[in-house]
Order: sequence, then C-alpha cells, then structure tokens
Amino acid sequence: MIEIRQLLNNKKDETLLFAKKVYIESKDESYSEQGIETFCNFVNNKEITKSFKVYGAFEDNVLKGLIATDSQKRYICLFFVDKVSQGKGIGKELMRVVVNNNENSYITVNSSRYAVPIYEKLGFIKMEEEKEQDGLKFTPMKLILKDEIK
Repeated sequence: MIEIRQLLNNKKDETLLFAKKVYIESKDESYSEQGIETFCNFVNNKEITKSFKVYGAFEDNVLKGLIATDSQKRYICLFFVDKVSQGKGIGKELMRVVVNNNENSYITVNSSRYAVPIYEKLGFIKMEEEKEQDGLKFTPMKLILKDEIK
C-alpha cells in the first residue's frame, strides 16, 4: 500500500537526491550533458528548493516517487517515480494530492520528452511544442483545474 506524505527539511533534501537519481536513469537521446548539469544544479540549489512543497510516495517506508510544486502549487517543479514502480498508479496518487489541495484554476509543468505521454494521461495539454533552454529540452503543458472567472 502506498502512503503519501508531505516532506520537510532533511526528508525533503533526501527526496531531491532521489529525483536526481531517477532523472539520470530516465536518460534518453534528448538529454545533453549541459541539460543534465542544468537539472542537477537546479535540484542542488537550496535557495530555489527551500520553497518547494514536496510530497513523497512510500511503500513499506521506502520512497517510490515524489512530486514537488512551487509554494503556490501553480507549477510542478519535479515529478518522479522510480523505474521499477512505474505503471502502478503512484504518479496518479501523487498528482491527486496536488490537485485536491489546490485553489488555483490550473497547474503548469515543463515536461521532459519522456514524461509528455504520462502528463497527457493525467489530463495535461501541450501549450507549445518542445523547447530547449540551458541544454534542457521540455514541453510546456497545463492542467485546467477549474474554469477561470471571466
């Protein structure tokens, strides 16, 4: 059984190491050395990550996945499930926690090429075609949570 918990302080830091590990394991031809370095620098930047809201998915007290948003829960900064645990609904449970505890009308993400079909399955739509910045290739995507007030 999967248990979702919000993580703080040292637990949050451990989870960010998990994100780097899964990111590197997911490497494909769209990853460049510069992109990997950019991602690792981002995850290691405590000034940026200290404001993240981080949730971990645990099975028998072992971390299997994580989702991190900005402090307003408008943007998904990190979303990873370890390779052996993918396809078991862990990502869906993590996303459910973020969506159910969200007052915003939408959530955005810059998805890796690998994750685009996963986000689409969760209801996200592409906002633009794939872009590249600092060696990272990503597709801007959005999930509508509720109609915006006109």
